[in-house]
Amino acid sequence: MTHRRGRTAEISTFQFALLLALPVLVFLVLVVAYPLGYALWMSTHEISFFGGYKAEFVGGAHFADIWSSKRFWKSVGVTFRFTAESVVLAMLIGLGLALVLDRPMRFAGLVRTLVILPWCVSLYGTGVMFSYLAKGQTGLGTALAAALGATDAVNFVNRDWVIEVLAVGNAWNMAPLVAFFLLANLKTIPSRLYDLAAIDQMSRFETFRNVTLPPLRFTLFVFTCITTVLSMKLFDFIFVLSGGGPGTASAVLTYQIYKSSFKDLDLGYGAAMSFYLLVMIVGSTLVLYFIWGRREARSP
Repeated sequence: MTHRRGRTAEISTFQFALLLALPVLVFLVLVVAYPLGYALWMSTHEISFFGGYKAEFVGGAHFADIWSSKRFWKSVGVTFRFTAESVVLAMLIGLGLALVLDRPMRFAGLVRTLVILPWCVSLYGTGVMFSYLAKGQTGLGTALAAALGATDAVNFVNRDWVIEVLAVGNAWNMAPLVAFFLLANLKTIPSRLYDLAAIDQMSRFETFRNVTLPPLRFTLFVFTCITTVLSMKLFDFIFVLSGGGPGTASAVLTYQIYKSSFKDLDLGYGAAMSFYLLVMIVGSTLVLYFIWGRREARSP
């Protein structure tokens, strides 16, 4: 007596991948798509709370007003300046820390623990700490000046230096994470390559450029993008340390969005400004990809 085997239902690789990704897609729709859609709705309405809640459709009026706003363009310039300085400092400090940590040393585990600690500090805590370190009465500048015999307080949270103080604090917080990923890359470089470099009598700089740096370039690109995005959307650290001041010297775009939305209660204008910030973030990462990332993706 013969038995017929039932046909087993099979799914394609794409369908299997879709099933695996479905919970994440649902989560993204709930967490990202709905707030984004609501923000888009607010950006096309004039919302008022006085005399009762009112929402009047104004179309693209907010976007047009922002485009002609001098305050907006100044905050864009401040944002790009702060982001550029933060990224450069974070990459250089992270690379330097990685190279130091890659060397044999005593108490290596303890040293690595101490190095990663700044990344564990909240941005609020980082802002409080750097406000004490940079301001006049409690700052490092005042302490060094007093040690040299000067009596005047040295305040770095001023119009000339506030962006640099913010960039140093932001890089201090992010550089340890960059360092540990670069350190993981360094551990994958075969030691025989360094032996060959020694046989060829390469200098330290030539060894770094030809042996050490090539495996790190893609990781550097990835973290340049990550640091760019995190710096552009940073708010709490700047709010705690400088509050957008002195005046508007450190009023980055996130601070202007906060001010328009929660101080001026102009939610539609603030929501429209947030879409300009989104365009800036996406545009910056795309520029980095086409200038740098595409070349790294093609390299073996």
